[in-house]
Amino acid sequence: MAGKPKFDQEAAFKSIIGQGREPVEDSAEQPAPRSKYKDRVQRSYFLDRDVDKALRRMALEEEKTLTEAVNDVLRKGLEKYF
Repeated sequence: MAGKPKFDQEAAFKSIIGQGREPVEDSAEQPAPRSKYKDRVQRSYFLDRDVDKALRRMALEEEKTLTEAVNDVLRKGLEKYF
């Protein structure tokens, strides 16, 4: 198959994200080191869109991560169960 063009990974990448952009090395939410957060668990829940939007806005305004914002809200709401 001499006439078959090779796959150009760089060209495919640029067509997806745009010409002038570079890949982001660090994301906003990174996995926490196990030693620091060994008492945390990872769960998945379905939230209403308005609740998700409010949580994200709260996290931005208070300069916290989304995880910290969710934990704060849940701690306040679950106070009588602790």
